[in-house]
Amino acid sequence: TAKEGLKFGFLDGVVSDNESVLECALRWANWTVALPSMTLESRRLCRKTVPADGEGMENGDMCDFALNSLPPRDKGGESANACLDAIRASFELSSFDEGMETEKNLFNDLLYHSLQGRAYRHIFFAERSSSSSSGRKKGAVNPLAKGKGTIGVIGAGTMGRGIAISFLRAGFGPLTLVDVNPKGLKAGVEYIQSILQGEVKKGRIPASKLKGMLSHLKSSTNLSSLADCDLIVEAVFENLKVKRDIFSNLNTLVKKKDALLLSNTSTLDVDAIASSLSPERRGYCAGMHFFSPAHIMKLVEVVRGSDTLPDSLDIIRVVTKRIRKVPVVVGNCDGFVGNRMLHPYTSEATLLLSEYGGGNAGLQIKEVDAAVGPKYFGMAVGPFVMSDIAGNDIGYNIRREKGILRDPKTGKVGPNRKQLRYTELADEMVEKMGRVGQKAKMGWYNYDPKVGKGRKPLPSPEMQELIDKYSKNSPQQGTKLSQDDIVHRVLFPLVNEGFKILEEGIASDPSDIDIIYLYGYGWPAWRGGPMFW
Repeated sequence: TAKEGLKFGFLDGVVSDNESVLECALRWANWTVALPSMTLESRRLCRKTVPADGEGMENGDMCDFALNSLPPRDKGGESANACLDAIRASFELSSFDEGMETEKNLFNDLLYHSLQGRAYRHIFFAERSSSSSSGRKKGAVNPLAKGKGTIGVIGAGTMGRGIAISFLRAGFGPLTLVDVNPKGLKAGVEYIQSILQGEVKKGRIPASKLKGMLSHLKSSTNLSSLADCDLIVEAVFENLKVKRDIFSNLNTLVKKKDALLLSNTSTLDVDAIASSLSPERRGYCAGMHFFSPAHIMKLVEVVRGSDTLPDSLDIIRVVTKRIRKVPVVVGNCDGFVGNRMLHPYTSEATLLLSEYGGGNAGLQIKEVDAAVGPKYFGMAVGPFVMSDIAGNDIGYNIRREKGILRDPKTGKVGPNRKQLRYTELADEMVEKMGRVGQKAKMGWYNYDPKVGKGRKPLPSPEMQELIDKYSKNSPQQGTKLSQDDIVHRVLFPLVNEGFKILEEGIASDPSDIDIIYLYGYGWPAWRGGPMFW
């Protein structure tokens, strides 16, 4: 703060209540003219000495205390630790010049030799590149770009609630939340109100703005309430027929012909959804894929349909940044970019267990997660914890829709499995054992409500038996792998899929994929993203 700056000698003065910054600067300039040069020279920071302690705590002890909160040097903490080293030099070395030389050497080492430094700089520019518009003016002058416009959100479930919160926090409104289920709608509205009120208590939203946000929130069970909207985000469950029916109704109900009609689908064909609209509306239809929880996660995949107008993409980009998200424009394909790359990643992790698992000597679920997770490679969570959080039934249903699963009635293998390396381990745990994840208190792990609020992964003897069953005929059964081998096995397929996506033009730049995985899937920033890595 200004007071602290004055106290420690970083500032000479602070603007008073009855003057401007310019008036204050002129006052100090006039004052210095009247002072002898030696007086000014003595006031230079380079002439000052660092006090031996701050508020009763030795400088060295303060640095040691700060060190405890920094990430290790080999886990993304090189630059933070270098900053602390520079601070130590200010009081451990005998002169200002020696301290500056130390700081210069630390900076140059990070600039020229640190792979982490290169990764952080790559991410810095990649984010700005992915968020930049095409340069057309329409996106910037559209009222939506200024936080003005009527918003509609269809679906009061987890995603719809989070999307509504994001728009309300950014000052958009009125916003109408629509759901055909009155109980679900009421629960959604109450959830939105509680989150916004909670953010006021935490100081994230000024109390003076809360009343306006809540007054902007409307609710309805009828799509006709969205007739005057400028932008509508559909966020119902992943069923193409349901989504097409909704867009067909919007085609008739929405009055503005240039209203943006967007789908939060995570995997479905945006063109198939847009085909429910009249030809003149299809240019204003696109995907706006938020990540759960939508009011927290920063990433939005902006999915470009074959008819989506460039101006529409620009407006969506600007609106996404307005709600403090990071937009990345991607092409239309199954799973788009993020979820498409996720499939070979999770498949390979499961194949590892079926090949190297088996008994206590074999590869364990927790060992795969430990290698990929925060303590080694650096992902926010490993593949099996991630699947349990998201719900193992989601992947199961996607595999069923793709025609990969074995038909439980006929026993016949799905027609689209022929060219795949495959194990039915993950299918059986869902289909026969009901192990769908944390929501069922059992998935790849067991979950006890009394332990870690029901979120701490606990070993499952039942899952170990299933792994033993599927690995019994593998030549590698009961074999351990190094952490590096595990990382390479599960992440190289993900990276390879990224190259296919670039080849097909689904993503326009490798850095776009890196941003998607940084903000949507917990990739460690100090590794720069999967394509940089």
